[in-house]
Amino acid sequence: MQKLPVFLIIVFLFFSMSGFSARAQQPAEKKPLIETPSMRLAAAKNVFITRTHGSRIPLDVIRSTMEGWGRFTFVETPEKADLIIEISSTGDSGVQVSSSSKVSPETGQEEKSSSTRKDISPTDIKMTVFDSRNKRALWAASESVKFAMKEKAKENNLVDAAERLAAKFHDRLEPPAK
Repeated sequence: MQKLPVFLIIVFLFFSMSGFSARAQQPAEKKPLIETPSMRLAAAKNVFITRTHGSRIPLDVIRSTMEGWGRFTFVETPEKADLIIEISSTGDSGVQVSSSSKVSPETGQEEKSSSTRKDISPTDIKMTVFDSRNKRALWAASESVKFAMKEKAKENNLVDAAERLAAKFHDRLEPPAK
């Protein structure tokens, strides 16, 4: 009678070991790779760049600077891109002229008036880089544009601020050596 329990133990061990070895031979399940923003930026090759608001100067400066890097290929549609870069500038200074006319209740004659207004609010340039697959923001920065009264100086200051913004993005992609 003692042989029966020993026999059951041997059979039990045989089946449990064969099940264990079958599980050991199965390939391990691959865990999904979690891409960090840094990984996504580093892997990107195709870029779509667009202006969402404001002057066209920052867009042109940032695009030409990035083309000089040779790192990215610029595409014409967001569907073909790995990254979508949005450039906007706010507070564009300008002059607004308005005129109006009304009839005077006292004299019954038409009275004309005009006014001019100079908007001298500060201008900022903002650059936001999105992952084209899920529209998640991967990087964003802004630069303030120095104030200037003359149009040529304003344009030069816009160029300088856009170049600083492009340099910030470059330093994010390829940190400078210390």
